[in-house]
Amino acid sequence: MLRIHFTGEDLRNITVAEHTDPLWDVLLSLHTLQEKEGSLVFGEWRRRTLAALPASARLLMELARPWGYSPDFLTPGRGEADFATQVDRVLSTPRSALRADLATLANDTPPTPWTRDLADAKAPVLRKLGEAMAAYHRVALAPYQERMRAHTEADRERRARALLSGGVDRLLAELHPRARWEAPVLHIPVYAEQDLYLEGRGLVLVPSLFLRIQPITLLDADRPPVLVYPLRQQLGWLTPGLPEEGSGSPGGPSPLSGLLGRTRAAILESAVTPGTTTELAARAGVALPVVSRHASVLRAAGLLETRRAGQAVRHHVTGLGLALLNGRLPD
Repeated sequence: MLRIHFTGEDLRNITVAEHTDPLWDVLLSLHTLQEKEGSLVFGEWRRRTLAALPASARLLMELARPWGYSPDFLTPGRGEADFATQVDRVLSTPRSALRADLATLANDTPPTPWTRDLADAKAPVLRKLGEAMAAYHRVALAPYQERMRAHTEADRERRARALLSGGVDRLLAELHPRARWEAPVLHIPVYAEQDLYLEGRGLVLVPSLFLRIQPITLLDADRPPVLVYPLRQQLGWLTPGLPEEGSGSPGGPSPLSGLLGRTRAAILESAVTPGTTTELAARAGVALPVVSRHASVLRAAGLLETRRAGQAVRHHVTGLGLALLNGRLPD
């Protein structure tokens, strides 16, 4: 469990980044690239990226395993700087910090010749790291910048409405279905026990298209505090060449809304990633009873499947529902 402890000053200094962070994008997309899950949302992006993947990306994968710890020095930013500036920060990491982060990585993953050389912070090795990041970014992220920016702006507007209507309490309470706000502590389930005391430094919330499960932060509490949280996943959001939803902006009315209604269409799309009734309510931005009522209709129409998992139920879009969302039958 990650516990983030706020003071009154920290609550006054919470900000939401205007953009995704370029190196958090690099790290988290590398995780997604190596995973097999999320094929409905990321399958086409994964296929295109793997087809054009530069050989140097293999070096990055030695640092960015899909699960467990990834070195903090790879993500020095909080959405406030461009890609080149962030890479310069990585390449300027003090040797002591490099060695500490890579030693932590070695606790989870046996070191490789590449990671051992990197720990020595020699100029040629660092230059190779920067070149690998740039080559990967050109293939995996640069072609999708406009779509990523549009989805980030739509999410930022939602966060602003939450803040204006319910203050910081609502902003944190609605951050993510897995996060639990019990003032003055934000609780997030992670694989290790961690307490982050902000101590007046505030917190920057950074959105990510590639983070899939729950918000995450750095392991080193001495670095500037940042919490990266997942954006809502939507079919086709990273696929180049597809028209934007509705009038051209994410979150606008889609053609499916005219058939099913806006709320029912949003609930169906939110079930692309399996989730409980509570999780679907948070993704679709509606109340729990609304999800239950519309889920019954979608289930009766064969568009949604519901299965019991312990004390809860989990909903998942069916093949027919997916075909309706995509606007075509599967190949």
